[in-house]
Amino acid sequence: MPGSRKLSSADLELLLLALLERKPAHGYELIRAVEEHSGGFYTPSPGVIYPALTFLAEIGYAAAEPEGNRKLYRITDSGRAHLEGHRGTAVAILEGLRRIGGRMEQVREAFAGVTDADPQASEDLHQARHALKSALYGKRGCDAAEARRLAAILRRATAEILAASPSKDGGPTAPAVPHPDRPDPGDRMTDTPRHQIGRMRFDTRRRTLTVTSVTHLTPKMLRVVLTSPELADFDSRGADDHIKLFFPGPDGQALMRDYTPRAFSPADRTLTLDFALHDAGPATAWALDAKVGDTLEIGGPRGSMIVPDDFDWYLLVGDETGLPAIGRRLEELRPGVPVQTVVAVDSDAEKQVIETKANWTAQWVTRDSQGADDAATLRRAIEGIPLPPGDGYVWIAAEATVAKTLRAYMLEDRKHPAQWMRASGYWLRGEAGAHENL
Repeated sequence: MPGSRKLSSADLELLLLALLERKPAHGYELIRAVEEHSGGFYTPSPGVIYPALTFLAEIGYAAAEPEGNRKLYRITDSGRAHLEGHRGTAVAILEGLRRIGGRMEQVREAFAGVTDADPQASEDLHQARHALKSALYGKRGCDAAEARRLAAILRRATAEILAASPSKDGGPTAPAVPHPDRPDPGDRMTDTPRHQIGRMRFDTRRRTLTVTSVTHLTPKMLRVVLTSPELADFDSRGADDHIKLFFPGPDGQALMRDYTPRAFSPADRTLTLDFALHDAGPATAWALDAKVGDTLEIGGPRGSMIVPDDFDWYLLVGDETGLPAIGRRLEELRPGVPVQTVVAVDSDAEKQVIETKANWTAQWVTRDSQGADDAATLRRAIEGIPLPPGDGYVWIAAEATVAKTLRAYMLEDRKHPAQWMRASGYWLRGEAGAHENL
């Protein structure tokens, strides 16, 4: 809810604790309470509510008392302490639901007298209202620019409805909202340009995770899946986010390495990390020895670079260290959007299979056949790519000097706009743990 486009599992658990603090309740009563708070806008399914209640009971924040075939849930002292420590977030969640409920009441009032049409027209109107509700629900937590764009759309729609509707005395109804072609006072624009890239900051803290599985994706790429209740408020919204991994050093000081969250499941509280097995550093050594039950301490991410999925095409370039971010972005892109990837790997055995709904064209540059100079081989590869028409986003991640070379080529030779490109040195030859944004 706060800062999110949907009610996350952690937010839902806080909401349930806040409701249970008021009085003990059965699961179906909590579903009804959430529905009432949101004015009927949000009705969580039993498949969402009951697993959350089970989890709260397992960690001691709630207690379940059998009542025949049902269970009555109560908040525990531990649950009250947890809720008190997150009171501000819980209040914001409840306020958010109440605001949604207020807006839904206004919508119902606005449509109250419009359902006297013939049955088919009423059904069409009902479906249109439902589609609008769903679209706006998916935009919760949007930034100011997106909010202005949505407001402009709604003003235009309102103006069209009013312009076409006769008043009760038979005369035309004057629009009661700002003209769709003129900005609101205080609004600098009625519509916003596309491709609004921005950064979101998070509060950071350390978490201790436990390994649940270790799998070789390829001979030199190891996937480790970890879990922990401490991931309840973990947040990662950018495909190229970075977290810190902490390892014990020889002098007692912690050694830190940056890694991309390859995937994160709030529902399962699982974090997936992919390790490229090339160097002999602490991260590689830990990953090679990792087994189920081992622990790993992480920190962050400090923030996310939010790249909207509204570009006409995408070009993603990198080496093995950039593959986790490339894979995550491929999985998250909208269906059908053209995306081309150019990735340098040691051999054909390192090519990965990645599920995506995008229109993906993959080019693997193998060093066993084309040499070890990634800058030269990757540049040759992208020189041969005709870029599609429209606006494109280019993302590059590799060794720092390689990333600089490719960035310069895209800027100077291909004349790609700098604001629609991000290049990062994910590692620097000869310097352990180095990371450089270009």
